Amino acid sequence: MAWQSGESGESGESGESGESGESGEARAGGRSGSAMAARALISSREGIVGAWNPLTTTPPNYVGNPECLDRWSTPVRIRILQAELLSGIYYDCGENSVAVEYRSREKPNLLQALVHMIRPNPEDFVSQLEWVNNYAALRMERSSEIMTEITDILSFLGSVGMLHPDRTRRTFELLNLVLRTVGVIEMRVKHALACRRPVEYSPQIQPMIETPGHGSLPSGHSTESFAAAFVFFALINQVRTGGFISDYKDCKDPTFVQLMRLAERIAINRTVAGLHFPVDSVAGMVLGQTMAEFFVARLCGGCSPTQRTFDGRGFNDDFIYERVLAKDYVRKVKANPADNDKIITGDTPLHVEPSPQLQYLWEQAFEECKLMIVP
Repeated sequence: MAWQSGESGESGESGESGESGESGEARAGGRSGSAMAARALISSREGIVGAWNPLTTTPPNYVGNPECLDRWSTPVRIRILQAELLSGIYYDCGENSVAVEYRSREKPNLLQALVHMIRPNPEDFVSQLEWVNNYAALRMERSSEIMTEITDILSFLGSVGMLHPDRTRRTFELLNLVLRTVGVIEMRVKHALACRRPVEYSPQIQPMIETPGHGSLPSGHSTESFAAAFVFFALINQVRTGGFISDYKDCKDPTFVQLMRLAERIAINRTVAGLHFPVDSVAGMVLGQTMAEFFVARLCGGCSPTQRTFDGRGFNDDFIYERVLAKDYVRKVKANPADNDKIITGDTPLHVEPSPQLQYLWEQAFEECKLMIVP
């Protein structure tokens, strides 16, 4: 389902679907943009236009309110909303860490850390090479999934939470907005942490596809698939119940479980392919869930976003999504006796106010889902 291309950040340069400027927009009214069509339109106008009729009234400019978004094409809407969703985001980079921070218009003096990420030590990555090597046994049976997931995440999530380009176009637009926006954030985090890929540690890894041209941690596929899954479920759950879930640790909702399992499988498939360590997927889910909560708060004022810290030092385990939700990963080796034993910590509540433009898209997606989902 090419229409559900998720512009995965992990695929590097394949991301934007050719939408440079406005050239990627579909031609309205079936206009092909060819030289022959242009000549035909010129001759047609010359045959019918007649004498010039000066205007007797001046139409007013549009009002740049949220409803004005409906006047623009989908690529333009996405760019406007992406700029809005990224507004107030900052990065504080240390020698081995980076924090993604947020400053709101409502409280400009309050700079909040959304997520703080500390990269593993080189020896931690080396200890995980055996995991990567063992996962390679699954390459043949998962090759079709891996190849599809290079550029398409939403086809998999859409198989659980029914997506259709016409019936749920605003929901699809919402999830593409999430993927694009979190893709920008993850790349900045990747650059700050600058972690090597598995093949850079051992020539025996031999990835089954080309290693992307950016760092390893956090995994972009993990970040994006979990961010989209959490936002998608928040929308579905609000339609069903009218509310939001504050703690997913014990959530047994069948739709939530399937979305989490799909996101987990997409993330693990990147380890199967030889591109990522399990710790990359853990870091990606932490970043993806945190940013999803932030996005939902910006989109509708719902959810209860909290700050998280990921400290990958001393990690040597497999990736299991339930363990990330439970925050029960414990480091195998401490770099410093004073270090906390936990890999994932934090539950400080964050102040995030909604945006009128983003709320407008959420409300449109909400109305679509009401037609699709029985509360």
